[in-house]
Amino acid sequence: MAKEIMILISLICFSAMVIGGQAPPPIPPRLEKGLSAEETRKALDQWRTQGKQAHTRNMEQYSELMMRQAWKRFLRVAEQQWQTIEPNVKRQQALSSEARVHALGGGGLNSPKYEWKKHSEGTSSQSPKAPHEMSDGERLVDELIDLLRDENSKDEEIRKKIEAIQQVRAKARAALPQAKKELAAVLTNPRQEAIFLVLGSID
Repeated sequence: MAKEIMILISLICFSAMVIGGQAPPPIPPRLEKGLSAEETRKALDQWRTQGKQAHTRNMEQYSELMMRQAWKRFLRVAEQQWQTIEPNVKRQQALSSEARVHALGGGGLNSPKYEWKKHSEGTSSQSPKAPHEMSDGERLVDELIDLLRDENSKDEEIRKKIEAIQQVRAKARAALPQAKKELAAVLTNPRQEAIFLVLGSID
């Protein structure tokens, strides 16, 4: 069953890439007359960046929709019951993520172009997050990255952020067992329990 779940998730991701790739490209910007070559380049770069971000958001929305359908299929539940289960799933996932919150990455560690990516910046596969969309851990990680990028940052400042992130992680780890229990409590049969068990979502 776990193998079936992973296969379905892989198919969903592949479908999202295929369908997402069929989206029409954004309309090029209307460039004003008299722009210098540098201004034109900046305008086109901005247009490309906005197009990539819009494409990533579309991919994320499509993937989320497909994941909902996958969950309902494997759990064998109708929309009404899924609405009862889903909030508990999201809470468990959010706490699991916060318990190991970290920076996004760009490039390999051995690459000279490697750099930490902030959650507010996003990556080619993840949309940038606005401040109100970030968890406490993600916000603190972004602040720590700013310190790491600043050659003049003081050790005391870095240590303060490290301790704050460690506290956030510890708080999430402490809350995770209860979230798992609450998720298990809304499941109605052994099949549902088995699915979440093999995924590590419940104990």
